[in-house]
Amino acid sequence: ASTHIEPESSVPNPYAPPLPMVRDKHSIAVKWKAQDENDDSLVYSVYYRGDGESRWKLLRDGIEERFVNLDADLFPDGGYTIRVVASDAPSHSPEDTLTGESTSPRFEVDNTPPRIHWLGAKVQGDKIHVTFRAEDGFSPISRAEYSLDAGAWQTVDPVGKISDSKVENYDFNVPIAAGASESDGKIEAGKRVASSGADEHTLVVRVYDRFENVGISKSVVKAAGGR
Repeated sequence: ASTHIEPESSVPNPYAPPLPMVRDKHSIAVKWKAQDENDDSLVYSVYYRGDGESRWKLLRDGIEERFVNLDADLFPDGGYTIRVVASDAPSHSPEDTLTGESTSPRFEVDNTPPRIHWLGAKVQGDKIHVTFRAEDGFSPISRAEYSLDAGAWQTVDPVGKISDSKVENYDFNVPIAAGASESDGKIEAGKRVASSGADEHTLVVRVYDRFENVGISKSVVKAAGGR
């Protein structure tokens, strides 16, 4: 007798019930297919190994299902591989037990949000000049956005126009909307219109990495003469 294990196909078997998987950024879902030539009952053990490590560490043992959901916070940022070992022990004595195993492709975990450094914002005429640096320790920066005075989020490009590095610099101008006095603060088209007479504005920036972790920072901007 022998046991064969392989990753679960992306096209599910229409005659098999779907495996219950948790799908969120805080969980790592592992699933597999396994068969035994004698239709013996199988149990599984799940191991992991990080980049640069030589020893497989046991995560779960005695699993009867063909899936496991792992807490992503147990894995520091980096690359990992999963190994699943199947055993037909439930159907045999210890001396007759057979095992089979399979190893997953390498995957990456990134739980740490990007950091925003040196956020600077200064009123210059009818706009605010904004500069900052975004940095991530593991994966590239994917995008950055800003909001002025709780208005709608606006995407902004890095200095190099293409966001594909772990470190990106930003230098851009944010227009200050006119047409509203400080006392009549109005809202148009679902977003707040900044007051032309206001001497203070709140600028919020947020930056995402490739794994959708987000870092946020803000700056309170005062116009010349503002208190």
